[in-house]
Amino acid sequence: MAITGVMNYQNAYTADKTNAKTSSAGSTQSYLKALQEKYPGVNITVADFNSEKQSDAYMLGSRGYNNIAVSPSILERMASDSATAAKYEKVFAEMSVNTERIEKFAKENNDEILGAGAIIDKNGKVSYWMVGRSKDTIENPGTIYKEKIQKQIAEKRAKKKEEEKLQEKKLAKAESIEKLMEQVKTKKMEMHQFESSSAEKGFSMMI
Repeated sequence: MAITGVMNYQNAYTADKTNAKTSSAGSTQSYLKALQEKYPGVNITVADFNSEKQSDAYMLGSRGYNNIAVSPSILERMASDSATAAKYEKVFAEMSVNTERIEKFAKENNDEILGAGAIIDKNGKVSYWMVGRSKDTIENPGTIYKEKIQKQIAEKRAKKKEEEKLQEKKLAKAESIEKLMEQVKTKKMEMHQFESSSAEKGFSMMI
């Protein structure tokens, strides 16, 4: 009887575990379908890349600018946790409007962009990539992103700093002028008070 009881318990436990896995898989699939409906312009691939060769093959084989490869484990977490979903759905939202940004970048740099997107790996790390053709040479995945985009970001930051410094100088100059005007105003008031006081004293002396 004791052995039968243990076996029954184990069978029930195994069945519950199987049902839980099935339920989890079902909810993940439902969530994936909801993502596809919410971001119809995004090409979603559910996969883990076990090597750089695999990720390169994915990037070189992708076309369009709105590609996302997301790890199955991350997708499962997104399906079961709203905070995780909100965090990574920002990437999906970015990709859904990525075309205009990429086309502008390509025009500015005289490049032909063949594909672009993002990868969310099993550790939750988000990596952005682009594959392009520059001077009839296909560049390695990520090269444009790492070098040219970082250069653009650095230039924009430098420009912003210069603008901030210029604004600070203008404010400082405006404050100096304001202080000078206050000083002049104070001096005039002091002179007026002195003249009024002198006039009163002179009048008293005449009386």
